[in-house]
Amino acid sequence: MTDVTDVKDISNAYLHDQLVYQYLLEHPAFFQHHPELLSRLRLPHAQRGAVSLVERQMELQRERVRGLEEDITRLMSIARQNEHIFFALNQLHLDLLAARQKTDIRLALSAFANKMPHVHACNLLEFNHEAMGDNFTAIQMVLEHRLQGRHYYFGRLNRDEMATLFQPGIHSVALLLISHADQPLALLAFGSQLDDHFQPSMDTLFIDHIAKVLALVLPRYGQQGC
Repeated sequence: MTDVTDVKDISNAYLHDQLVYQYLLEHPAFFQHHPELLSRLRLPHAQRGAVSLVERQMELQRERVRGLEEDITRLMSIARQNEHIFFALNQLHLDLLAARQKTDIRLALSAFANKMPHVHACNLLEFNHEAMGDNFTAIQMVLEHRLQGRHYYFGRLNRDEMATLFQPGIHSVALLLISHADQPLALLAFGSQLDDHFQPSMDTLFIDHIAKVLALVLPRYGQQGC
């Protein structure tokens, strides 16, 4: 059983800590007026036993610098990747506008996919029985199950769904519904061999642009062959 005196001692220690804490917050120049205390204060350290306040401050500053350097490196990597995607997307835009037949569209999409990191497959499926063949019903089921009224899906599919859209080896997908005047035209599917390359949290800026361009280009060719 805890002694009453012990409880009082704990309460007093906590109260004193709060008073010191509040005083230092209200007097940030305290150690400037008493610099000798900086060298006398010792703080517990997991590896070195105890260090001075100045040493601990320097260590924290070094940790912050390392964190900032890692953030800068990550942001630069993202910037380079976005630049690469931008130029590839720009070329895709030009190729789609210059396409003379649907084969040109498919070639342009495949060339774009080949430039994207960790994208290993690209498939454009038009919404008609002739183009989809025996997969028509299966593809309709994928749309109903995964898109559920949305225009995008990012993530994994089950084995049967994956076999409907891709050759073996694809593990995560980006599905993009292409529509014109509220009428579905086609399904654009990108596939990656990585399990987590396409994820629900992914940004849709670039893929949304592809959808808009395809929605303008595909109706030019009606039901003509590929």
